[in-house]
Amino acid sequence: RAERDEAVAARQRAMADFSNFQRRSAENETRARSQGIAEVVRNLVPVLDQFDMAASQDPDSVTTDQLVEGFQIAGNELLKILTDQGVERLSPEIGDVFDPMKHEAMLRQESDEVETDHIVMVMQAGYTIGDQVIRPAKVAVAS
Repeated sequence: RAERDEAVAARQRAMADFSNFQRRSAENETRARSQGIAEVVRNLVPVLDQFDMAASQDPDSVTTDQLVEGFQIAGNELLKILTDQGVERLSPEIGDVFDPMKHEAMLRQESDEVETDHIVMVMQAGYTIGDQVIRPAKVAVAS
């Protein structure tokens, strides 16, 4: 009986330890996710400031070229931050083979210059993180 009671108590302690481990693991995962998001947002805030500054310019005293340049600078800074986080731009070239894992065919288009099932036009770049495609590049495929 004493051995049985001891085994039951040991099992209860083990179950409580495991339950505490699961709770701490979930809390650590939530904390790590929040810290990761905060770090990315902290890096993005200066880009938002640049966009705000470009958008708040007096239209009567700024040329269109200056506004475009301001937005391009902010866009380049955003792309740099994303690159630092492991995001890569997926920019296929005209004539590349269509890859359904990386490209989304928006339409098929007749073409004399590009082979069938090759990209004839790029409509929008895609993005990847490592091997994971975040958004496929939107393309037109030669038929």
